[in-house]
Amino acid sequence: MAPSLPAPSPCARHPDAAAGWRCEHCEALLCPACVETRRTGTVEYTVCVRCEGTANVLLRHRSQRALRTRLTGALRFPFTVPGLQTLLAVSLMLAVLRMLGMGVRILVVLPMALGLGVFWSAFFALVRGAARGDADPEGPGFTSIVQDNIVPGLRGLGVTVGVFVPALARAWHLLPSVSGYETVGRIMLPLQALGQPVVWEDPFFWGLAGLGLLWLPWALLLAATSQSVFTALNPLRTLGCLRAVGPDAGLMTGVFVLLACAHAVMHWGAAWVFYLPVPFVSTWLAEALTCLAPFAAASLLGLVLYVHGDALGYLPARDLLEPTLGDTAPQRVPVSLLESPVLEAPGPADAGVEAKVAELGAAVEARDVAKALALYGALHVLPRLKLLPSHHLFIGQAAAVEGDFPLSVKALEAAADTAPDEPTAPRALVLLARVQGEKLGNTVRAEEIYRYIVHRYPDTEAARFSHARLPPAA
Repeated sequence: MAPSLPAPSPCARHPDAAAGWRCEHCEALLCPACVETRRTGTVEYTVCVRCEGTANVLLRHRSQRALRTRLTGALRFPFTVPGLQTLLAVSLMLAVLRMLGMGVRILVVLPMALGLGVFWSAFFALVRGAARGDADPEGPGFTSIVQDNIVPGLRGLGVTVGVFVPALARAWHLLPSVSGYETVGRIMLPLQALGQPVVWEDPFFWGLAGLGLLWLPWALLLAATSQSVFTALNPLRTLGCLRAVGPDAGLMTGVFVLLACAHAVMHWGAAWVFYLPVPFVSTWLAEALTCLAPFAAASLLGLVLYVHGDALGYLPARDLLEPTLGDTAPQRVPVSLLESPVLEAPGPADAGVEAKVAELGAAVEARDVAKALALYGALHVLPRLKLLPSHHLFIGQAAAVEGDFPLSVKALEAAADTAPDEPTAPRALVLLARVQGEKLGNTVRAEEIYRYIVHRYPDTEAARFSHARLPPAA
C-alpha cells in the first residue's frame, strides 16, 4: 500500500478549521483564511497573512481519500462532453469500418482487424488518460498503423481471450469430436458452440468463466500499462495487483462485473438498433451502445492507477500526492488588473491623489530617494497603472537599499505586473528574487521567480543570471 500521511491538522489560529498550508518562515499551519494569494506577472504564489512568509501547500497521498468517493466521477465519464466526443468519434470509425466490411465476405477481415485496433487503442488511451487525472484525455494518435492500431488490437484481443482460455478449454473438452471443416466453423462461431446444452449445463464451465471475468479487469489494467500479453496474463502479477490495491480491489472488481453485465444488455439492445430502417445512423448508434460500458470500464481502470499507481509500479510516488484540502483556495486572492474598474475623468476628490502621483513621479525623476519612498508608502493603494514601470523599479531598488523589504517587494511586484513585456519586468523580477531569497530568507519563493524568469524571458541577461542561481537538475 502507498505510504499514508497524517490526517489534516487544525489551523494554528483557527482550531476548528483544517490546515492546508504551512508557512516556511513561522512554520504555522494555516487554513484558507490565514493565507493570501499574490501575483507577480502571470505567476501566483501564496503567503502567510501574519508574517508574509511563503506558504507551501500540504500534500497527502490520493489513497487517503476513499476510492468509492471518486467512483461516480469515473463512471460518468462517457456522459461528459469529452467522453461523448470520444464515444461518438470512435463509434463513427467503427461504423464506417463495419459498412466497408459488408458485401464480399473475404474482404471483411481487414475492416474487422482495423476496427479491433481502433477500439482497443481508444480503450487503452482512456485508461492512461484517466490515470493522469486528465478531464479531457487525448485519444490515440493513429500515426503508426502498427504501434497505434495493430499492437493495441492484438494486446486487447489476446488478454480478453486469454483470461477465458480455461473456460474455453473446458467447453472444447465437453463438445463431441468433429471433422476438420467443422472444427474451423466452431472456431469462427464460438458463441454458437458455447450455446450447446452440454456446455451450457456444465457448472464447472461456468465457474471457470466467472473466474475469467474476475481476472479480466486486472489483466486489462496491466495491458494498459504497455505490458505484454504474457505478462498481463501472469496470475502472479494479478495477485500482486490485488495485494497492492488492498481493499479497493474488491470494490473495483465488483463494479467491473456490473459494467460487464450492463455491456451484455447493451450489446443485445445494439443488435436491435442495428436493424432499424435508418441507413448508417442505426449502425453508428449500435456501435456507440456497445462502446458505452467499455469506456466507463476504461475510466474505472484509470481511476485505480490514479489512486494506486505507485503501488502498482506505474507512477512515481510524488505524482500521487494532492493538496490536503483538495481544490479549496485561499480566501484572499489578488484583483486582476483586467478586472480593475476603469477610472473616469478625475473629479475634485481625485485631485489630491493626482497631485501626489505627479509629485512622486517628479521625486523619482530627481532621484530624491527619501521623498519618493515617503510618497510611495503613503500611496500604497494608488492605482498602479498611473505610475511608470521604471518608477516602481526605482522604488523597489531604493527600498531594498534602505532595508524596507516589504515595500521593496510590493514595488518590484508592481514593476513586473503592470508591464510584463517591458524590459523593466525581468530586471524587477531578478531584484525581487534576490530580496526574497537573500533578505527575507524565502529561498523557495526566490527559486520559483528565477524559474519563471528563465521560462518567460529566455535569451536575456536576466534569464542567464537566473539560470546560474538555480540548483542543478537532479
